[in-house]
Amino acid sequence: MNESRIPLGPADLLTEVPRSIELDGKPYWLTQEADGTIALLLAYCPHAGGEVLLADGDFYCPLHYWTFDGRSGECTNRGDERLMRRNVELADGQLYACGPDY
Repeated sequence: MNESRIPLGPADLLTEVPRSIELDGKPYWLTQEADGTIALLLAYCPHAGGEVLLADGDFYCPLHYWTFDGRSGECTNRGDERLMRRNVELADGQLYACGPDY
């Protein structure tokens, strides 16, 4: 795992979340929780590795239909699994991905 701070773009990206973003060749979802916390969720299911898709504001894996909360990435129909998460910082009107690179 690499620790890094990578520019994502302007804060305007938050006007429509969840939003699909590619970072270092990997698909992520940019999200914002009710408390304002911003994060990137790796768009791969922790169960079978399928790419998770967006439907009605939440995510689902088309392989086995695991579903995930569209803000937190927590699994809503199977135990306590969740999508891998990367923190996002807002500074000077810009968004930055921080922390581990998966």
